[in-house]
Amino acid sequence: MKEGRETQRQRMKIRPFAAWKAVRNVLNDPEQTSEVFRVLRALSGPSLSKNFNRFCNTDVGNRVLAEKLDLVAKLTDAEYLESLPKHSLGNTYHRFISREQISAGGLEQASAEASAEDGYVTSDANDQSDPDFDLFVKRTRASHDLFHVLTRYGRDPLGEACLLAFTYGQTKNIAFPFILLAGSRRLYQGAGITVFNALWRGYRDGKSAFWLLAADWEDLLEQPLQKVRDTFRIPAPERYQRLAANLAHAGT
Repeated sequence: MKEGRETQRQRMKIRPFAAWKAVRNVLNDPEQTSEVFRVLRALSGPSLSKNFNRFCNTDVGNRVLAEKLDLVAKLTDAEYLESLPKHSLGNTYHRFISREQISAGGLEQASAEASAEDGYVTSDANDQSDPDFDLFVKRTRASHDLFHVLTRYGRDPLGEACLLAFTYGQTKNIAFPFILLAGSRRLYQGAGITVFNALWRGYRDGKSAFWLLAADWEDLLEQPLQKVRDTFRIPAPERYQRLAANLAHAGT
């Protein structure tokens, strides 16, 4: 297993030129979600491996890997999510993705499309890959919209940028500041210098919050949303909320 894990990590070497090409495509068309995954694949290797090792050393990580828990299946079970209390994390998440017309399955599809186009395969087709590593990556990817719900960052360009800053504080994945730097000019043109205050607050909040990559999502989905926020020390993003409100007012 160790040899397979090392083989997979070697295939995730940092490729800045590939990342820059993908970022340019995202800037031209923000709806190209598959291009975001190309950036992550091109730049995430070292940090992803470190986070995986850290995950393996947690009780939740050990249970997830031992029981092969599939978070995507949980997050795409609309009947289950609808059955949860109104103010729970899971029910709020369900209303969020329904309103935004997105899904955890959609993220999986976009990632798979990028992988296929780039000639990558998963552990199902490659016995040199590590299924535990693949499971961790899949789980981390699926948690993106849970991050949206917990942090209260919207899916507007500024909200997505602030969430990237928050996620960098959690993961130290250089792909996130790379995307932010590439898109900072447009953010500055749209929101002014105060955008950087919101981004910095997002990073600081992500850094000070408890580590969400080892969150027991299967249990937390049923918990009151505010309780989960308090447990993981996630404050309201006041700087983003003020700026987003000002931008919305200016656009009316």
